[in-house]
Amino acid sequence: MTKHKVYLSFGRHGRYGDDTAIMREDMLKSYIMGQNLHQIMPCCAAVYHSPLARAQQTAQFQALGLDCAHLLECDFLHEDCDKFSVRKFINQLIINTAENVSYYHMVTHQPVVEKLGLPFLAAGEVCLLTAENWTEMLADNFAVQVIKLPEITPEFWQKLDLTLAQLENLSAVEIYQKLQGLS
Repeated sequence: MTKHKVYLSFGRHGRYGDDTAIMREDMLKSYIMGQNLHQIMPCCAAVYHSPLARAQQTAQFQALGLDCAHLLECDFLHEDCDKFSVRKFINQLIINTAENVSYYHMVTHQPVVEKLGLPFLAAGEVCLLTAENWTEMLADNFAVQVIKLPEITPEFWQKLDLTLAQLENLSAVEIYQKLQGLS
């Protein structure tokens, strides 16, 4: 990672759950995705998310993994938002970014990803945009990389001190609290 580069990442929400906004296993995968991004990226200035529950919940778990306290709801990341509004939001964010900020993460939906002209993302995957500076990012002069949804390793289950069966019996709040204990 070179310090002068800047980054935007767009994550697609996790899979729908039966009685939660996203499946419990995807809560863990979202956290792990956030941790993986945290290891390779500079400090994340903010995590923006669509107002829909599945995006909000994915963002919450990714922000925890990213160690980012700034979790912000954004109507312009809603799946029904028009292309012009999505682009305007992103452009305004870039234009108003301080020089010392080099990374933002967004959690949204496939229709928004398509409107931005980014590659298809499966549920939970992330598209990372890298540019030399914010002016280049604004000019759409960036490299694109798709980051696949991570698997939950046996070591992670052991560290979490849970099984998949036990996980299914926990609420989203209890899972979040359990993950906070790992940080």
